[in-house]
Amino acid sequence: MDRKELVRKVFHNEPTDKLLVAFWHHFLEDELVDGLHHPEYIVKNLEGARKFKEEFDPDFVKVMTDGLFFMPYHYDEIHKASDLRNFRPEDDLELYFEKSVEFARAIREMYGPDVLIFYNVFSPTFQINHRMNQTHPEMRNETGHIFPKLLAEDPEAAAYAVERLTDSTLTLLDRIFSEGIMDGIYFSVTCFNRGVAPELYRKYITPSEKRIIAAANRYAEDNLLHICGWRGSLNDLSLYTDYDCSVINWAVHAENVSLAEGKRMFGGKCVIGGFANDKTDLLCAGTKEEIQDYVEQIVAEAGTTGVIIGADCTTHLDTPDEHLHWVYEKAAEISTRL
Repeated sequence: MDRKELVRKVFHNEPTDKLLVAFWHHFLEDELVDGLHHPEYIVKNLEGARKFKEEFDPDFVKVMTDGLFFMPYHYDEIHKASDLRNFRPEDDLELYFEKSVEFARAIREMYGPDVLIFYNVFSPTFQINHRMNQTHPEMRNETGHIFPKLLAEDPEAAAYAVERLTDSTLTLLDRIFSEGIMDGIYFSVTCFNRGVAPELYRKYITPSEKRIIAAANRYAEDNLLHICGWRGSLNDLSLYTDYDCSVINWAVHAENVSLAEGKRMFGGKCVIGGFANDKTDLLCAGTKEEIQDYVEQIVAEAGTTGVIIGADCTTHLDTPDEHLHWVYEKAAEISTRL
């Protein structure tokens, strides 16, 4: 079978003769930079993507949108939660869509037509939180986040801003999928180290995230959900068990929810993960024997059907390529036993 068919079978929990591995990392030291107005960052990102392709030849691709994380909105006008009632885009939002499509097209041209590629999409709450962290760091709460504070102060205003960014996200999906250059999205969500109460999340955030997923599902057979536990940030996984994505990725180690347990929690869906991703963790700091033994442990617990070996989130930039190759090597060895 061809590579696309193989990956689809894994996504759909069908047995195959290959244990897939899927790692990714940022290609810029600061992925939150403004590549829209500083195109040199996008050039550097594409250079990194090309080197990654040459080094690992991945079975499927998660697009790293370093430099294009944030849609251009007037964050400078937000000084308190109620200001979000007037949340509006900047004049260059259209330029953002054009540059995003241009970037996605460059990734497709890099890989050709025979590899599934999933475009990275951040939830509106992620965008508001991290962009506000840049523009108004003094507004951070004790956990270093801003959005939970804004939501608690004026939930209706926060929900309005979320819906406006959702509208823009849907436009982005329309532009990218109409070009026929992506096969789905990799959708990143978080409840900010559990800083948003479940009842608030379900009322004010869940509808917008489900709206994005529903739109992506109209375009694509498979979409991937990433419940972001970057640097140990915790999430209430129960918030996402009914999200209609084919593949689920969460922070196995931060949440203390194994791949096997999470696979059951998410109704048997395909799962990605297994390794923690910080510089002190096994993937970055372990020996070959330790890393490969851990791959065997993951498989012993979770099996190989609908299981993809990966990490809690993007791998740390300090992770040696050799360590990732050790995982691929062990996965290839396990595949000979399938």
